[in-house]
Order: sequence, then structure tokens, then C-alpha cells
Amino acid sequence: MEAVVPLLTIFAPLLGTLFIALFWREMGERISRIGIGALWCAALTSVATFVIVFYGEPIRLTILGGASGLLAYTVLVDRLAAVMMVLISSVSLIIHVYSERYMVGDAGYVRYFAFLGALTSVLLSLVTSGNLLWMFVCWHLVTWLLSSLLVCNPTSRAAREAGQKTFWTQGLGDVAFAVALVLLYGAYGTLDLTELFARLQGASASVSDSNALRTGLDVPLVATLLLILSVMTKSAQFPFHVWLVGTIEAPTPVSALMHAGIVNAGGFLVNRLAPLFSFAPTTLHLLFVIGGVTALIGASAMLTQTSVKRRLVYSTMGQMGYMVMECGLGAFALAVFHLCAHGLFKATLFLNSGSVIHKARTEFKLPPAAKVDEAGAFSPMTWTTGLVATLVLPLVILLVVHGVVSIPLQDAQGAVIFLFFGWVTTSQAMFTLYRLHTGASWTVSLTMLGALAVIGLTYLWAGEAFTHFLYPGHETAAAFMRAAEWNRSFFDLVVGCAAILIVAAWGMIYGKAKGVKLLMPPWIETLRARAYVTFLNGLYVEDLMRMLGRTAFRR
Repeated sequence: MEAVVPLLTIFAPLLGTLFIALFWREMGERISRIGIGALWCAALTSVATFVIVFYGEPIRLTILGGASGLLAYTVLVDRLAAVMMVLISSVSLIIHVYSERYMVGDAGYVRYFAFLGALTSVLLSLVTSGNLLWMFVCWHLVTWLLSSLLVCNPTSRAAREAGQKTFWTQGLGDVAFAVALVLLYGAYGTLDLTELFARLQGASASVSDSNALRTGLDVPLVATLLLILSVMTKSAQFPFHVWLVGTIEAPTPVSALMHAGIVNAGGFLVNRLAPLFSFAPTTLHLLFVIGGVTALIGASAMLTQTSVKRRLVYSTMGQMGYMVMECGLGAFALAVFHLCAHGLFKATLFLNSGSVIHKARTEFKLPPAAKVDEAGAFSPMTWTTGLVATLVLPLVILLVVHGVVSIPLQDAQGAVIFLFFGWVTTSQAMFTLYRLHTGASWTVSLTMLGALAVIGLTYLWAGEAFTHFLYPGHETAAAFMRAAEWNRSFFDLVVGCAAILIVAAWGMIYGKAKGVKLLMPPWIETLRARAYVTFLNGLYVEDLMRMLGRTAFRR
């Protein structure tokens, strides 16, 4: 009976799609109720599945073929899959309910709900697949359905171009995924996840490894490098983020699903194949670099955008960069926690973006010009106060909270980086609040600090608890972090240089906010202006891709 529950979650949306295909002529736009009903079933059964797995053992069910054969369709629901099932079904349910009225009158109303249910079912099949071959099939079906959903309005040229861009960009990653499968099957003789991991870690792996050694290939390294390309295309890593920008041409609910669900697929893939990636430290280091570059570019481009939806697009790109960085540090559970929090948050932002844009167009009034502090307002005392309030106190709070949670800071580089980013993010929030409340009372200041302490405690505790939830054996999570460690001297140098740059940038920005020009040399101001224009245009990657596409099709 327990094995039936996850099957209901997976196939209920697909059954809804089949009923829509059969009865859309009789029901018209009322077919949305079929899709919503199917998603209610999927969401409720996903919660039930989560409870079953939480209090019991992982569910494994072979539906087609032998237990570990090449074509065996195996459903594997462990804690990771259970979490993803709840996330996917709940977000899709919200989007279905929102779309019922939002899409009324649209020419592609029936087609939209049919594809939305099918895509949800494929996503659920992807996260519960226990066989890499079927995972790849679902992975490619996501590409196809995603590009189809983008073109809900075939009369829109921009939507058609976005669909084509999505298909070809993600199709490149799909090809890399397929080559990785061939390599893994040739080396280890199986694509069943449980068997594959056993052969990687157990004594039987030596037999398969000997075959790999004769070919001169480091199979885990080459396979994971190929999989990185697939992760980059699905999770919008630079420069493969161009398809994500095109999602604003789709209806708002489609954009919400893409940014809350589809784009997280890369993070899930790395987590599902964590034992494989742990055998390739070089790949993890590369993931960290790719994620870091993407996070910096995404966050910088977000700050320059004038369009609400484009700002959300680059925000997603930056957050996906952080998620990939966490994977590169071996903090796989933290990456899952991040993608769940981001998925729920970004779905809310996109579904509310329409009302925000409408309010901005109808109700927005320019506020009176703010007065910039005179240069005389700057003094060593105010500078020191600002430094303590926005940089030192957040660091102290995080260190205290870190000690309360008892995360082994000195033993794991991933924990150090996590604390580092927590410090930067908290300091940024403090700096913003400090500028908004320059005349605030001590009560307000203490309230701000108390709120930040609670947020830090909650986030750190959640990250630690989530790690123990996904990997009950503490040694497993610790082994992943050790596999991703950098050279200690190089790591300390990078962290130290980054901290110095942050403090220096803080000093210049704070000085400019106080009207002090001495801390902002002219050449930096010129460089800032040029960088602003470059990031406003997305580093011209979209223009370059468009030019290459036109050149290719002319030939």
C-alpha cells in the first residue's frame, strides 16, 4: 500500500492531462478543474509520501524490466526525492490555481493546462527515477515540454524565438548527459543508481575500474565534467543563462514554474549523483568557480535592470549560482535547502509581479528628492559607528549563532564559506537599514539586530538540520565536504582577499553615501559607469547568441 502512494503523486497529473485531452471539447475552459483536481491529489499524496519516508525506509519499486537492468523503470523515493516531490507538486498546484483565471480567454488555454500537467508529471518522474536512463528520458522531456510551454501564444514571434533558444540551449546539455550515460554504462555495466553507487564504493568497482584504466580514462572525472554542462544549461549558469531571459515572453504562471522548479533541476541532479561527484574533486572545484562567476554576474546584472521581470530573471540566475557554489563545496544538503527556499520565494515573486507592475504604472509617484549628507557630516566617529553596525556586529552575531548550532567551522571549508556568505548578506541588509534609518532610536536599532540574529539562527539551524535529515549518517555529509576541499593555503588566501575587498568596497560606498569624494577615486567612478552599462545589457551575451544564431541559419 505504501508503494502506491508515490505512484499516485507521479501519475495523477499525467492522468489529468489525458482527461483534458479527452474531454476538452465538451468542457471548454472548465477543463482547468481537472488539472487542479489532479494536482490536489498529487500534492496531498506527496505529503503522505514524505511522512512515510521520514518515519520509515526509502521506497523502491521496479515497474518495468528486471531489478537492475538497463531498461528497468525503477521508482526510488528516498528523503531527497520526497522533499522534491512536495516542492514540485505544491508549487505546481499553486500555479494551476492561479492560472485558472489568469489564462481565461487565451487561445492556448486547453493546450496550456495539458502541457502543465504533463510537465509536472515528468518532473516528478525525474526526481523519483532510480535508473539513469529513465532520468535522462525525463530530463530531455522537460526540455521539450518547456520549449512548448513557452510558445503558448504561437502568434508571438518573441515567444517562438524564446522557445527555440530554450530547446537548443538545453538540448546541448542533454547531449552531454547522454554521452555521460554511455561512458558510465561502459565502465560500470549498470545505470541503476543503487548498483552504480555500490560499484563505485565497493570491491566490485575495482573490476569495472580496471576496464576504465585500460582506456586511460578517469571515468568519474570525465562523466561529471559532461554532467556539468547539462547542469549549466538547465540551471542557467553563465553563459547558458540566455534561455532564462526569454522566459519573460511566456505567460506569468509559466515563468513562475520555470524559475521556481525547472531551473532547480541542475542542483537536484548533482545531489542525486553526489556519490559520483565525490570521486571527482576537480569537478567540484570547477562547479564552485562556475557558480561563483554566475552568482556575481547575475547579482550585478539584477541591480542594473529597469524591468521588473528581467530583474527577477537575473535574480534567479544569481541564486542558481549560489546553489551550484554550494554543490561545489560539497554542501549538497544546503544546496537542496537553498533551492527549496528559492523555489517557493521566486514563485511568489513572479505570481505577484503583474500586480506590482500595474501598481507602479497607475499609483507610483516620485518621492521628493532625498538630501545627500554634506561632506562635513562625515567624521571618524560616524565612520566607526557605521563600520561596527554594518560589518562587525553581523559577524559577531553569526559567530555566536554558529557556536550555538555547533557546526564544525574549523573542520569544513564549506562551513567557512557558508558563514562568509551569511556575513556578506547580513552586512548588506544592515547597511541598507542603516542608511534608511540614520536617525533611528536605539530601540529600532536593537530591533534590527535582534531580527537579524533570529534570521541567522533560523537559517543556520535549518541548514544543519536539513543536512542531518538528508544524510542521517553524519560521516556521509562530512565525506562530501572533505572531497570538495581546496588547498588550505590557497583557500585562506582567497577568503582573506575577498574579505579585504568587501571592507574596501564598503568604505567607498559608505563614503559616497555621506558625500565624501575622497574615498571614491575618479577612475573607479568611470569604471563603475561602464560596468553599469555592460551589466544592463547582460554582458552582451544575448546579442552575441542572437548574432551567432542568425549567422548559422543563413548558412
